[in-house]
Amino acid sequence: MSDDTKPAVDTEKPAKVVQDDALARLVASRWDRLDADAAYWMSQWQEISWYVMPRKSYILTKTIGPNMSREAQLFDTTAVRANETMAAGVMSYIHDAGSDWLSVTTPEGVKASPEVEKYYAECSTIILANLARSNFYTAAHEMHLDRGAFGTAAMYVSEGAESPLLFRNFNVGTFRISENYDGLVDTLFIKREFTVRQLVEEFGFENVSETVQKSYIKADGKGKEDKIEVIWGIYPRPGKDRVKGKMDAKNKPYASVYVEYASKKMLRNAGYDEKPFFCVRWAAWQDSSYGWSPAWVAYPDAKQLNFLQKQMDALAELAAFPRVLAPESLSSEIDLRAGGITYYNAAEAGALPKEWATQGRYDIGQDRIKEKQRHIEEAFNVPLFQMFAQEDLQMGGQSAITATQVRAMESEKLTMLSPSYARLTTELLIPLIRRVYGILARAALFPQPPQELVQTTPAGEAYLPEPKVIFNNRMSIAIANRGADAVDPVINQTMQVVQATGDPSHLDIFDLDEIARKKAIVNGADPEFLRDPKEVEQMRKARADQAAQQAQMAQQQHLADMAQKLGSVKPDAVAAPHVRGALQAAQ
Repeated sequence: MSDDTKPAVDTEKPAKVVQDDALARLVASRWDRLDADAAYWMSQWQEISWYVMPRKSYILTKTIGPNMSREAQLFDTTAVRANETMAAGVMSYIHDAGSDWLSVTTPEGVKASPEVEKYYAECSTIILANLARSNFYTAAHEMHLDRGAFGTAAMYVSEGAESPLLFRNFNVGTFRISENYDGLVDTLFIKREFTVRQLVEEFGFENVSETVQKSYIKADGKGKEDKIEVIWGIYPRPGKDRVKGKMDAKNKPYASVYVEYASKKMLRNAGYDEKPFFCVRWAAWQDSSYGWSPAWVAYPDAKQLNFLQKQMDALAELAAFPRVLAPESLSSEIDLRAGGITYYNAAEAGALPKEWATQGRYDIGQDRIKEKQRHIEEAFNVPLFQMFAQEDLQMGGQSAITATQVRAMESEKLTMLSPSYARLTTELLIPLIRRVYGILARAALFPQPPQELVQTTPAGEAYLPEPKVIFNNRMSIAIANRGADAVDPVINQTMQVVQATGDPSHLDIFDLDEIARKKAIVNGADPEFLRDPKEVEQMRKARADQAAQQAQMAQQQHLADMAQKLGSVKPDAVAAPHVRGALQAAQ
């Protein structure tokens, strides 16, 4: 864990100690209240984890290593695979590592200029490059898995020791959250265990409690491995707790406070310039800070499906190894091995062993399984992310669907994800890019900004305004396509009118240039590939001038030909007046 600025160790004054002690007690008290509020959710997450994310089914218990006995109790992995498909699909549609899915541009209220646009274009390239070099995409994938399973996920970003950006996920059950008045999560509390040695290395011997100090200096050295619970609180720092005009660690907008839980000893009071964590929910759950997920819908089916698969395994085993009903006289003489021989008295009625109670409707069980698997996959939107499977698009060995129809299908199905995408944009994408932009700017990784972009505060301090964030991901493109594609049928109908009447003026109501430009962009074309409208206007003017010049040259050639013909006609010829009249008319 790291902060933007760690305060230097100094000699605390008595008044300061009292203030820190009060803050430490407040942080521990807030944890207790948030922990109590999360108690119900903890049990629900535990239940869901069994069927959706078994590797995270240690919410109410602790473990050091994997426990295969838990995974062995899962007889059907449909929900696990459905959640993985959805997480991969969301990443592909929203922040695919192989695409330029975001850009920053001129902020609202700032006049755009070529220099400003060039600066933000370079910043966008640098942001994408640093995200690719960091662990962002692996952390984001884990976050989407948590979001789909539990409805709530938390990710944190700070400066890395080896790279400018370092991302970290917090496992569900380890953190507690709180919303502000606007319903946005702005407070994150985490309880975790440190060994005494880790605590001293991170915070310094002089800053830990006396209990920890005594454990650390024990002669046998065993005290260094004692476990100590620490509360880490990140929250907006109240204005009354900040000194106006100061931006040191204890006066930053977001507080980062570490407290020993048992002793209520303040370990560190630092802060951040921006909110460093992002808590994302799939959907809101009434008035709770925690979110609802597709797994809540799929849970009953997943639980019943697990039971069904277990029973079907038993039925299959019974069919393969049937029960045998045998007379008492054959006790211990029946050979059930492959190729085994059992001898019986043919003269004795009923002396022949036979199967019994082995009949079951395996087909009915299979039908129920398929139905419940379909319900689970629909809850996780799997059909959306697999909608372009080859068997769905091919009929008779030839493509049965056009690119336009594919876009229409994609756009229609993505409307189901639009509300979730809107929440993801608000809770993750925009604050994430602002945080990343701030970290990279403070690391001086961006080029020198143009002077016209620099703003000043009323106090005369210079600053750069937050850039506007634009998303060029597949989700945004698909949503934009709904508007761009809507004009196609109207243009086609208008073209039919033009062909019928021979009057192209019916197309004058459409700005065909703007329509073409918009459709190119929403379909993923790089804006740099499109000519500037002024350049297009100049090209058309040059083309028109050239056409006019060619027409004039053709006219002059025509006049010259006619003059030559007139010269060859005798003045008293009958055709002379007609040729002379035609030449005058052409002139």
